[in-house]
Amino acid sequence: MILNRYPFLHFSLRTKSIAIFILLVTLPSLLIGNVILSRYDAVLRQQYIDAMEKNLNTIELNLSEKIKAIEDLSNYMIYQENFRRFMETPTTPGNMEQMNKDQTTIEGFIAFQIMSKVYIKSISLEGVGGNQLQMGEPVKGLEQSWTDLAKERRGGVIWTDSYQLESGWTGNKRVVSMVRVINSFDNTSHPVGEVIVRLDESEITDLLMSAVPQDQGSIFIVRPEGNVVLHQNQNLVGHPYPSDTLLSQFHGGLSKKVSSLKEDGASYVVFSQPMKSTGWYIVAMVKDQTIVQKTEAIKASLKFLILIILIFGLIALIGFEFAMIRPMLELSKQTSKLKKGDFSAQVKVRSRDEVGELGRQFNNMVMTIKELIDKKYKLEIRQKESELRILQSQMDPHFLYNTLDMIRWTARLEKATETSQLIETLSLFFRMGQNSGKRYTTLPEELDFVHAYLDLQQKRMGSKLQFTLHMDEELNHAVLLKKIIQPLVENSIKHGFKRGGGRIEVRCYKAEQDVLIDVVDSGVGFVKNKLEVIRQVLQDRSGDEGIMNHAICNIHERITLEYGEGYGIELPSEPPFTGACVRIRLPFQMSAQEEKR
Repeated sequence: MILNRYPFLHFSLRTKSIAIFILLVTLPSLLIGNVILSRYDAVLRQQYIDAMEKNLNTIELNLSEKIKAIEDLSNYMIYQENFRRFMETPTTPGNMEQMNKDQTTIEGFIAFQIMSKVYIKSISLEGVGGNQLQMGEPVKGLEQSWTDLAKERRGGVIWTDSYQLESGWTGNKRVVSMVRVINSFDNTSHPVGEVIVRLDESEITDLLMSAVPQDQGSIFIVRPEGNVVLHQNQNLVGHPYPSDTLLSQFHGGLSKKVSSLKEDGASYVVFSQPMKSTGWYIVAMVKDQTIVQKTEAIKASLKFLILIILIFGLIALIGFEFAMIRPMLELSKQTSKLKKGDFSAQVKVRSRDEVGELGRQFNNMVMTIKELIDKKYKLEIRQKESELRILQSQMDPHFLYNTLDMIRWTARLEKATETSQLIETLSLFFRMGQNSGKRYTTLPEELDFVHAYLDLQQKRMGSKLQFTLHMDEELNHAVLLKKIIQPLVENSIKHGFKRGGGRIEVRCYKAEQDVLIDVVDSGVGFVKNKLEVIRQVLQDRSGDEGIMNHAICNIHERITLEYGEGYGIELPSEPPFTGACVRIRLPFQMSAQEEKR
């Protein structure tokens, strides 16, 4: 009941050990390793995200500080009388001295700002009175659209997108500028001039790139409506960012600081940092692959550790295979050989542990059983030989032969030729069948004995019985046990020809180092079920007593006892014709005289 309930118990030791290794070592290691890798990957990813948010926050503070400094600079111009007077008062010969003083003061202030704030490249002032002043890098370019927008704002601060100017020092230059109309301090609705403060785009770009290098993704600045203020791709500046997914987040106010985005077949983690001073957003798009690469070294170490665990587990399995499983399988194999009657079964003992001791005990048991069986068989054989001698002593063969000769000559004198021939054949049959103390004969003599028997049977059955005896020439001197073919021929006549006559063929031939003798008849053949039973009895040497006493089983036992396992009676598969085939397998042996030749 327990075995049927747990089919796992029926598996072999090797299967069980492999299953245990997979279930208790491999799968737990892979599962735990995968959990650790996943968890560690999530932790490292979160650490990267936290670090990136901190960097963006620092960049936002730094950039906002610069923007506030520029806006404070413009506020100072509103409140400073020198700036207002310079911008709203036309220069005339009468106020030339005062205007020069004001300009000198303004130039000193602007020079200080440009020198102390390296991100400022140039500052331009233009007053309604016609006075103009530009300090820093001499630049020129199209800025009219931004000044018009500043005039519409009537004093509000305008921060431009990134645009290109021509520098008198370095050629083309990209800047981000603050443009503002300066109103009168006394009348805030009355403009007195405008100021343009130009910031070097590269200074801002370097600040942004410190957080996201170009090979890891991109970082840029956008307005709340989605238009790009500054980007590595200059073609995007001034236009909505070409991603509907990202634009939808802009329109929603970028409520999520961290999100995911797929663009051009690549996956990105998107970070957004709002700038309170301008309302802009600093957007960083980092490739997923970049974050993964930062964890690859540690993940590789964990994978290597898992691999080491699996290798040690496999080594343990191999050690268990050689120390336990193989000796047990060898013991099982030798036990099966012993079960089939092969007493050459021996286990190779390679250790002195419990398994080795079990092998030694098995070997001792096999030797003991073999000695007991040999002793029992010898006693039985001696008993049978004794009984045979008693039977032989009860009759005088010479008296029988002399009597048969007298009857034969009497038949000849009476001119009964056929009767004389039959008596002669019977006499020959008896003479050949007499043991004369010999257990062996040559194959030609054995076939002569069979031929004599078949001649007698053919006289009795007439044309109903046909027979053929064939022997390969190379078997002329082969030696075998006496009277092992004739009983099989007799079986064919008694049991195979129940419906009348038939044909018997005896074929003797050599196959490698064995002699094969096939007795084939055209009779009714074996009943299928009985054929299987006989085969099982021949294999197990036990079974139904009626079958055990059958001539086939007796001959098989004689041959096996004489020549050992692997020799005896075989029942080949059913021939294509009706009938039966019984095969005798013997080792090829020659008489001592022929071997000397």
